[in-house]
Amino acid sequence: MEIELSRENGEKIYLQLYSKLKEMIENGEIKGKIFSIRELAKSLKVSISTVVKAYEQLEKNDYIYLRGGSGAYVKYSREKKLYLEDHMENEIFKYGYFNSEYRIDFSTASPNADFFPIEELKKAINYILDRDGGKALLYENPQGYIELRKSIKRELKNEGIDVEIKDIQIMSGAQQGIDILSKTLIYPGDIVVTEDPAYKGAIVSFKNNGAKVERISIKKDGLDIKELENILKRDKIKFIYTAATFHNPTGISISEKKRIELLKLAEKYDFYIVEDDCSSDIFFDDKKIKSIKSYDKNKRVIYIKSYSKVFMPGFRLGFMIVPEKIANSVLAGKYSSDISNSGLNQRVFQYFLENGIWNRHIEKSRKEFHKKQKYMYSKLKKIENIKINKPKGGMCFWIELPKEITGEAVYMKLAKRGVGILPGVVFSEKSYNYIRLSFAQCNEKEIDEGIEILGKVIDELR
Repeated sequence: MEIELSRENGEKIYLQLYSKLKEMIENGEIKGKIFSIRELAKSLKVSISTVVKAYEQLEKNDYIYLRGGSGAYVKYSREKKLYLEDHMENEIFKYGYFNSEYRIDFSTASPNADFFPIEELKKAINYILDRDGGKALLYENPQGYIELRKSIKRELKNEGIDVEIKDIQIMSGAQQGIDILSKTLIYPGDIVVTEDPAYKGAIVSFKNNGAKVERISIKKDGLDIKELENILKRDKIKFIYTAATFHNPTGISISEKKRIELLKLAEKYDFYIVEDDCSSDIFFDDKKIKSIKSYDKNKRVIYIKSYSKVFMPGFRLGFMIVPEKIANSVLAGKYSSDISNSGLNQRVFQYFLENGIWNRHIEKSRKEFHKKQKYMYSKLKKIENIKINKPKGGMCFWIELPKEITGEAVYMKLAKRGVGILPGVVFSEKSYNYIRLSFAQCNEKEIDEGIEILGKVIDELR
């Protein structure tokens, strides 16, 4: 039995023991009946009370159960894990994405249906059908409706991104862009770097196409550049995937200095930067954060932008800016995936862009989400012993729980009370004591009730 405990790192011994046993149970190294308290205490040269405290935490978090008189037994099962995750490729049913049982939904990072611009949508559809007739309902060019791409080009120009129309590929949201890039760029054994934690849909896509995924930690100003450099000195990588602005799930944004450093490294070590931008429009400061793409002079950045997250998730619309050398392969991937996006949807969104409806909707969204963020933050601050990162945009909070409490245990207890969240392990195995809360779907009354229940659950698990 290999369990190493340190008396020098400042962390309580029982919490170290809890973490080690938890990891061994998750990896299948311990099954059935586990070590007796006395046996383990003697083997590790720790007090019986230390082992008792570790076992109590394992029991609270559903890893073991105690059977009176006969010891402790493993309760944990991989098959029991049921998480909500946004658009997780091929797993949306398994992970309960369409679960409507939650009275209070802190799991979904997209707006409530009541917030959609339905009246404007009706007018746009009627106008387009009157103007274009049945043409709007035919198959569209696989690269995308030309007028929409022209409108996107103008929008990008205002944000400091100067591209040609031929460089813009319309997609059915960010996930399709990630999947097509994976199939286009990745060969078995290629190394792809991501942040840790990171959006699971991207990780799954990279691994399904044979990539070896290296993960680097995130600092307060974004990904750890030194960790990345260490990987680059050791191995050739295909690309790095980053949610650079209001990162999912942490809400952290990469600093301007690091954005420039990242581009220099991409040039020096010859790799692409895949920038996934789904939240940059929801900013709470005076100015929008400039994308990495806006600093890109050497076409190192493959820029993916989703409109679905903020606009209407079911609309499934976004675009990708791709380098000329892979543009034909990406177009072929789009065609083989779904031929093209709905011509009607593309015309509707182009109408929204050209008539200022999109910008008005985004401005309204920023004000609404900022108000919700401040309100939820004021409630979260009342819960003791948690650490909260308050982002300057986006729709989520990333919350660190006490080390003896797992996000999974909180998730399960909240689910039984009709409250939906996401446990940190959805984004990283290392984030076992984190949870992600979104305020996008909720009103203030639901926030009051949901955060009160969260506080009680955390108290129960202490």
